Amino acid sequence: MLNFQQTLKLRRDCKKLTTNISTDYEWPRYCHSLRRESSDRSNVTFKIEKYHDGHSTTIRLIGRMRAEHLSELENQIKESESKIVLDLEELNLVDVEAVRFLGVCETQGVALLNCSAYIRDWIGKERD
Repeated sequence: MLNFQQTLKLRRDCKKLTTNISTDYEWPRYCHSLRRESSDRSNVTFKIEKYHDGHSTTIRLIGRMRAEHLSELENQIKESESKIVLDLEELNLVDVEAVRFLGVCETQGVALLNCSAYIRDWIGKERD
């Protein structure tokens, strides 16, 4: 365990970090563990990614899916002429309308891949 003096020295040494491209970066004072800081998804709440392999179409759902996103997802599904797979691995939060929509999709033959336990359970409860 570091003592107080060692901690102060370490803090001074870490104040500026140098990368291999000779640019200095200031070390952040506070860690924001709940905020995603990546540049491509920092302000995105929901994202749809579509992949077609010739036999099926996989639609990846990323983030928080709410009722306002359902019309776009429905359009993406309708545009696909092959078997549809919804990959829910990165779907972290859904509202009741989204759960109902996923349940209807499944009854119409759309496969739900990597569906989390809480979403799977909620779909079942909505069907009852």
